[in-house]
Amino acid sequence: MNPFSKSFLNEDWKAVPDAPRFYLGAFGKHPGWNDHLDDIGMATSSMIEARRLLYGGIASQIESAAWDKAGPEKVAPGFDHIFFWTRMGETMTGLMWSSTDGKGRALYPMILMAHSVAQPSVWVPFSLLPQMERTAEMCRGAATAKAVIREVEGAQEALRNKSMDTTMPPFARAADGVGGWAAHFAADTLGLRRVLHHMVGNLQAFAPGSTQWCEDSTKAAAATLRLPRIPGLAPAASLNSWISFMASQIDPAIPILGVLPRNGTWVDIIVGEPALTDFFVLRALPAAMPLLTDIPYQLDPEMQNRFSATLSELSRGELPAISCFNGEPTEAIREASVRWLAKFRPNDKSGFFSRFLKSS
Repeated sequence: MNPFSKSFLNEDWKAVPDAPRFYLGAFGKHPGWNDHLDDIGMATSSMIEARRLLYGGIASQIESAAWDKAGPEKVAPGFDHIFFWTRMGETMTGLMWSSTDGKGRALYPMILMAHSVAQPSVWVPFSLLPQMERTAEMCRGAATAKAVIREVEGAQEALRNKSMDTTMPPFARAADGVGGWAAHFAADTLGLRRVLHHMVGNLQAFAPGSTQWCEDSTKAAAATLRLPRIPGLAPAASLNSWISFMASQIDPAIPILGVLPRNGTWVDIIVGEPALTDFFVLRALPAAMPLLTDIPYQLDPEMQNRFSATLSELSRGELPAISCFNGEPTEAIREASVRWLAKFRPNDKSGFFSRFLKSS
């Protein structure tokens, strides 16, 4: 099994009860630095891994000229995204925007990213994101590196000082956006049936109980889905609803990255460990990558009958209670995944948080 599957968003925070449950960092380009900025606050191993994957993926698209070759009709001109990266009780929340360095070079974005542990989902839309938006705006207006560092460190301190309920169980999630998502597809199930058809046909490696996605000793597998932003929902709510849906269908121990361009009508979901080429979606317009709900699949009647049970909760404004892959209850699947993931989490003081606090 590869390192990403074992350790990403699977920190050993239980081993050190006094370790902070929130970290805020930044990386990328800013005029206060003449090149890539010196990473700020990238304290946890999962933040470091997320930076490696995100920035490495962006660099690969730039160096290969993938976005340039696709052409302006297929590629957005820059960056302006919200992203969530989640896995069973841990969440990476990020803002990404077009920026330049001190020499005016504008190929790379600036990224503000927060690692939250064991927080209910209401923490993200009502406490975390508003503060991150204010911090991002201050960073965009800051002229010097010192001012950016001060803003990021100050925001981290302010968020840590706010009341965060660390007694909540890891899966205590508010239904942020889920009701609107369910109502949307209860009124028109065809789009969601197309998504389920695609998942069953292409994501078997990520089905509940499967370890095919992480059996390679060097790298995990990944799959990308482009899905519609839900009309009437705030960007964060639309993003959360799709991630929550995916976690109800695949094995919930698998990390899920959701990325939403503010000016787009879609959400991109990457399941598993992204390859460098997967980050083409950051600037890909629907002309380059269509939404799954728009693809006119030939839907198998027998399979669609199975999906009817999965979709039965929509009329109550809830996520599916069974997985489309095996018809098993999502609660039972989640309990099994909790046990599986716990096997790889350090449970003594040799883990990351212990080492981090000791070195500090």
